[in-house]
Amino acid sequence: MEQVVEHAGVDIWAVISERFAQIKRGLRRLFGCWHLKLSLPFTRGAETYRTCLTCGARRRFDLDQWTMVGDFYYAGKQNSALDGGAISGSARSG
Repeated sequence: MEQVVEHAGVDIWAVISERFAQIKRGLRRLFGCWHLKLSLPFTRGAETYRTCLTCGARRRFDLDQWTMVGDFYYAGKQNSALDGGAISGSARSG
């Protein structure tokens, strides 16, 4: 079978890899990002937060308690903690 595919000039592994990437993007769009890979906490101005390395969503971080607080949000969606523009925990990446 591989000889037939190679003879036709098609790299079967590239086709499978691209198909897998399409399925992965579809599932991520359907279910959203789980925010499993987070940056270390850092402070910028008066705000301390951690950022999801996959989708860029942020979550406030309390330095006194050393815990994350509130919902995930995207930087462009929230100007301050008082405006109520936070996105719920099901923030989407796409």
